[in-house]
Amino acid sequence: MIRMKEAREIKGQTNPEQWFLEQLRAYTQRQPRGDKTPDCPDDAFIRAYAAKPGSFPLSDSRVRHVTSCDHCMPALLDFRSVTTSRRPAQMRIAAIASLCAACLIAGFLGARYWSHRQSIAVEPPTLSREVSPPMERTLDLTNYGTYRGAEDQSPRPPVNLPAALLHVNLILPRFSEAGPYTIMVVGDKEGNGRIAYATGTATTIGSQTKLTVTLDLRRVRPGNYVLLTELNGQDDWYSYPLKIQ
Repeated sequence: MIRMKEAREIKGQTNPEQWFLEQLRAYTQRQPRGDKTPDCPDDAFIRAYAAKPGSFPLSDSRVRHVTSCDHCMPALLDFRSVTTSRRPAQMRIAAIASLCAACLIAGFLGARYWSHRQSIAVEPPTLSREVSPPMERTLDLTNYGTYRGAEDQSPRPPVNLPAALLHVNLILPRFSEAGPYTIMVVGDKEGNGRIAYATGTATTIGSQTKLTVTLDLRRVRPGNYVLLTELNGQDDWYSYPLKIQ
């Protein structure tokens, strides 16, 4: 009996599009509205999309965002409701209204589907990158002396590291002190173009002073760089030629 009454009410609507939008808007308003994010398009786009949803391709990233955003979707429905209510009476023909509603539904469902497909294509590499453990590497600087910066006049072969996420076990030069160190990978000895930064505490065991740091070199182009180390409080960097492969 209730379903027959609802059916008569729907059939009696002069504007099926408006009825559909009111139902969708009522459902959306019952959900908690999300906060606006930097990815949200401005109101001008949402208003334009609400007025003519068929004029924007489903591949438009703004369409995919609006139809999957808890902040933008309620705004779209509000704009759509206002736009529909302001139309002249002679334009509210059932056939046109039904067509507009169909376009909105198709756009909504299509954008949801497109967003789902894109997330499937993007998520695996992201997850893979997150769960991949860092590579272990050891840099033995024992024989690199304790010369500082430009004072080092003797050429030395570079130490090598791969362009990857690394756990680097550093063996510092002889007579290095234990304590907290700052480690950087930069473009030159002057410290220009900082690429990676880490801190760690060195300990002395026997004749060796060691520390372990994590360096993220995944986005670094292969080439020649400089590894800098500094014992905190000394304000003096030691530099070592570094080749990233």
